[in-house]
Amino acid sequence: MLKQDFKILIAEDDDVVREVVSEILSKEGYSAFTARDGLDAIRMLMIEDMHLVLTDLKMPNADGIEVLRQAVKNNPDCAVIILTAYGSLDSALDALKEGAFDYLTKPFKIQEVLFAVEKAYKRRQYINERNELKQYLRDTYRDLEIIRKVAGGSEPLMTISWIERIDKLANLNILSPHEAAILKERLVLGDAQRKSLDSG
Repeated sequence: MLKQDFKILIAEDDDVVREVVSEILSKEGYSAFTARDGLDAIRMLMIEDMHLVLTDLKMPNADGIEVLRQAVKNNPDCAVIILTAYGSLDSALDALKEGAFDYLTKPFKIQEVLFAVEKAYKRRQYINERNELKQYLRDTYRDLEIIRKVAGGSEPLMTISWIERIDKLANLNILSPHEAAILKERLVLGDAQRKSLDSG
């Protein structure tokens, strides 16, 4: 995922803080959206899929905990960072119990925000890779069953397809180079044996 595809919602009733954070994140290459209070943020979360929410804890109409709950309800993979001038251990623990990704106390340094956002961005990349891998493994097992039922795995194009799959699993560090080499050798030998039996 590119930074420009990483969507961040900044929910903050302080106009200056909201615009400054939005401008800085936009300059960093992220897609930044803003909400002027908690209710505005909840409305936006209902119509737009966000990857990260930066929300003030104390806001009119709906507080940061309500925004956090809505964000996680809409998308369990959404990271939420609580920004507050009312920092306390209790409020931090409450936010974390509700599923907050991080917690920053005002006045915060911009570098602190950028560091937290970068962590959330890397987390999202990891989640996307994990989901892609899960889908790839599901497709692989499904195709294996189809090959067994339809062709018995004896078609040359299918052997090539499986070699490509083994290479991809090795590239994703699911298989070691040694394991990949063994599997490919077995695949090629098995294909050669089947051809020998078919010709005999």
